[in-house]
Amino acid sequence: MTETLRKQSIEQLQHSKHWYLEKIHVFAELPEEDKKELREISHMTSYRKHEPIYFPGQPSNAVYLLKQGRIKIAQVNEKGQEAILSLLEPGEIFGEVEALSGMSRKTLVQALEPVLVCEISRENFEHFLERCPRVGICILKTIGGRLQRIETKFSDMAFHSAPARLAKLLLQLAESMGEEDQGIIRLKVRLTHQNLANLIGTSRETVSALLGQFQRQGILNQDRRQIHLVNTHKLANIQ
Repeated sequence: MTETLRKQSIEQLQHSKHWYLEKIHVFAELPEEDKKELREISHMTSYRKHEPIYFPGQPSNAVYLLKQGRIKIAQVNEKGQEAILSLLEPGEIFGEVEALSGMSRKTLVQALEPVLVCEISRENFEHFLERCPRVGICILKTIGGRLQRIETKFSDMAFHSAPARLAKLLLQLAESMGEEDQGIIRLKVRLTHQNLANLIGTSRETVSALLGQFQRQGILNQDRRQIHLVNTHKLANIQ
């Protein structure tokens, strides 16, 4: 897609901004006048598959609302190794903690597939929260839930085996990003073995071996990085 076509596409999507804002969880119950203000202070941006949205160390001058596609939030060490903290689906807000605190970015946020986001400048978002404190309360609940999931993840890494961690992750993905058809659950997000390894704190080789083992046991099938869960009962009993 040329840059001109890309700009035209974004301009067309601006006209659908109201529909997209309706899908953001923390804004779902806002009155129309508040949603109108959000439309006025936000702008649409698209990102290609694997394109970073921001890097660690960058200024945190915007808050992001995920409209389409899926993203990963990861910590990156000096060697470039990743630990994926979260996978987000449409309807989520991100980048708000650092933006509201004025800190530089601490994480890498990258598109797992083509995504569309609404961006709101930190200054505009702060003014909006001053006028709509209930949104701030919803954001605090969102942050709390996200932190709880991260704490659970690190607890699992300390106390559960790699097979159990992978099984639990696949079940979580099935619940949040799965599509069932005749008893088989297809994970709608395409994740590499390295992505999965980064999510459960192990090596890519370990994940590849475990997925092969699960397939031989009749628990799942793999097809071009897409995973189909065949027997979730067996998966849930892996220790």
